Amino acid sequence: MFKNLILSVLFLLIYSCADAVKDTNSGTYKQEKIFFKSKNIYGFENLFDGNLESQKDQDAFGILHFPDNYDVEKKYPLVIASHGSLNWRDHHRRYLEQMRKANYLVFAIHPFDSRNVSSTVGDQINVTSETVIYEMAQALNLMSKDPRVKTKKIFAAGWSLGGTASLFNAWTPLQNEIHDEGSNYAGYLMWYPGCLALPDLNEWDHDHLQIYIGEADNWTPAAPCIDLVNTINKEGGNAHIELYPNAFHSFDADAPLELHPEAYSWANCKLKLSGTTKKVYDPENKELDFSDPIARRAAYESCAVKGEVMAGASPEYKYAADKHLAVLLEQLR
Repeated sequence: MFKNLILSVLFLLIYSCADAVKDTNSGTYKQEKIFFKSKNIYGFENLFDGNLESQKDQDAFGILHFPDNYDVEKKYPLVIASHGSLNWRDHHRRYLEQMRKANYLVFAIHPFDSRNVSSTVGDQINVTSETVIYEMAQALNLMSKDPRVKTKKIFAAGWSLGGTASLFNAWTPLQNEIHDEGSNYAGYLMWYPGCLALPDLNEWDHDHLQIYIGEADNWTPAAPCIDLVNTINKEGGNAHIELYPNAFHSFDADAPLELHPEAYSWANCKLKLSGTTKKVYDPENKELDFSDPIARRAAYESCAVKGEVMAGASPEYKYAADKHLAVLLEQLR
């Protein structure tokens, strides 16, 4: 264990760099760029059974944001966060700042910037959900060895695609496969995640799982998230959902509510993840293949449609999740 700690400290010294960053509200605060190894993954089954070796290696990075008045003698709770399909946006950063101000370390991973990708809207193939899921696990494996972190107080957070990555890191068969021994998330914070292709094997982490979502969301629909929360709690879990009436995807954004014609609506998709084969399937279409990029697009378009997605700020609920989160952060620490 001591050897691993020394190695992790050396890793951080070699592969990270620190800067003072301007915060327009309170002067400057410290941040640190940290590099780590990841993969580009096609096919959920390739996260299991040694199949990761067949997936392409990728250098990735994240930015560690420090709380005000950071004390090097103390350990801090940590949030590992990932953005949605449009990369990091201002409303995401608003929450990161809220977490930082609540005296958490915040490690914001950059799966798109690491790959020179600006967006996956209307594509969803240039950076797959499996890739971001894996990257959040790799960030956990790295940061759980960081001596500045309270290892029992590391939380996953994400918006849309990043919310999906947080959610699947709570599935225990995946945890057993790609989380290092002793590396565990203590809770999951998700804004409008894709509760899509959910496992048909309901084995979920019993730590705190929190979803924020608009009832009218037709990009990543709320109904399967509601069902999932009920299922987890029936099995003794600790899942919660804040549902905002007449609010759409990105209800908390600065951008106004508008049509996103290139985005896929997943409202009609009935995809599932096999707990046995670890492959995504449609009960009514057994021939779908998500491991090949071309076949994957055809699989998406077997159920997802463009030209219907609405997303943007809800005047009534724009800051509702901020208020709820403020209380929750104090409870989780």
